[in-house]
Amino acid sequence: MPRLLFRPGRLPDVRELEQKGDTDRLISLLNHHDFDVQTQAAAALERTKGDLVIGKLINALDTPDRKMRIGIVEILSNLHDPRAVPGLLTLLSRDESNEVRWASAIALGEIGDPAAKDGLVTALSEPDKYVRYGAALSLEKNGWTPPDPEGRVYFLAAAQRWEDIPGPDMVPVRPLIHHLSDADPAVRANVVKILGELHDPAARAACDLVLRDITSTVRKEALRAFPKCNIPLMHLPRGISKRRRQRSAFAAMVLNFFCIGLGYNYLGRWWGFLVFQVNVTAILTMSLFVPSYVSYLTSWAISAPFALHTYTYVKGMPDL
Repeated sequence: MPRLLFRPGRLPDVRELEQKGDTDRLISLLNHHDFDVQTQAAAALERTKGDLVIGKLINALDTPDRKMRIGIVEILSNLHDPRAVPGLLTLLSRDESNEVRWASAIALGEIGDPAAKDGLVTALSEPDKYVRYGAALSLEKNGWTPPDPEGRVYFLAAAQRWEDIPGPDMVPVRPLIHHLSDADPAVRANVVKILGELHDPAARAACDLVLRDITSTVRKEALRAFPKCNIPLMHLPRGISKRRRQRSAFAAMVLNFFCIGLGYNYLGRWWGFLVFQVNVTAILTMSLFVPSYVSYLTSWAISAPFALHTYTYVKGMPDL
């Protein structure tokens, strides 16, 4: 019988670690490759509780491992200990991962300490819509109500309750314009629709701006909102002509793979055609000494990493 080339290692005994009180090892298992081990370690830490465990969990919130931070946040959420609030607020406002920030927002709501209110209110205007949504849910769970019309708009937009925003009272435009830079086109489209319903002169500049949005759904809402924003219809063609056009990352990648340089030229980089000419000259020269297919295979081997670079390059430049 053939020997196995790979034999999986023995999984850690979480129950034994719990009985020994090895809190540090249990915390380290929160980023284990086996999800069941992660779950068992989290449950063991929750059962252990105690000031020592709470302190170690809070101190471990600054770990560079994202999965471990999320696991610790979930445990602190279930333990409902107010001592975790300062650390969770720090994650909510500064962590680079939107998943960690979202989990922190939910955890603060579960703990329910009043000290978290200001941080959660600030998070209602944060760039990521999921973090905003988590903050809105947590504030609502703990009975918070917006103190002014502007806060109400931020709260309802974060909670994705767009239909409630017009309302009977005067709606401030500034919070809505703030969301026009959101990464999600659905958010931008909802904002444009509401701006059109408000008939507010302050919304004119915003309506003009979204005509140049890269997403057709947003532009469609802008066309509907345009007359309501009291902008002359004759301004529509000029506004649409200035819209941003997004280049296809896939098309640029394919061009650069088969004809290196043309992908960059497609993106508007003048030197791309020069790179293409150099590549063609190199292929023709090599073909004088080796079979043609060798020349092309060599060219494609060289162009492959440039093709990948082109794809990431376009994804990082949405305004092309």
